[in-house]
Amino acid sequence: MWITTFSVLLATICSEKLGKLSALQEIGTFFIYCFMFVIGAPASIAEIVKKSPLLLLFAMLIVAFNMLFTFGIGSLLHMDRKMLIIASNANIGGPTTAASMAIAKDWNELIGPSLLVGCFGYAIGNYLGILVGTALS
Repeated sequence: MWITTFSVLLATICSEKLGKLSALQEIGTFFIYCFMFVIGAPASIAEIVKKSPLLLLFAMLIVAFNMLFTFGIGSLLHMDRKMLIIASNANIGGPTTAASMAIAKDWNELIGPSLLVGCFGYAIGNYLGILVGTALS
């Protein structure tokens, strides 16, 4: 919670100074690669299926509901499909996976929004998660 609070405050208060730093894209790309490596290195689908099949099923239901909701409402509102895909990815996987997908698909105009939406979701989700956890305990 402290890291989230300090990060949001720092980015809000010092946005102009932070925006002038050089090599931000290279540093950001390096940390995205680090994140992907750390998350992907120990991953084993076989172990997940063997040790926690109900957790896998629950995660699949959450992803399916998110995609149905996002694409259903987005289709009704005639929103751009690329934007809906990136928004759904940011919701499910966070800013790093959404930005990686935007880069891989060469949707350069969606890299910044994917990072912003994902980070905004983290910032709100941290506080709401603590609030819900406290209320249910």
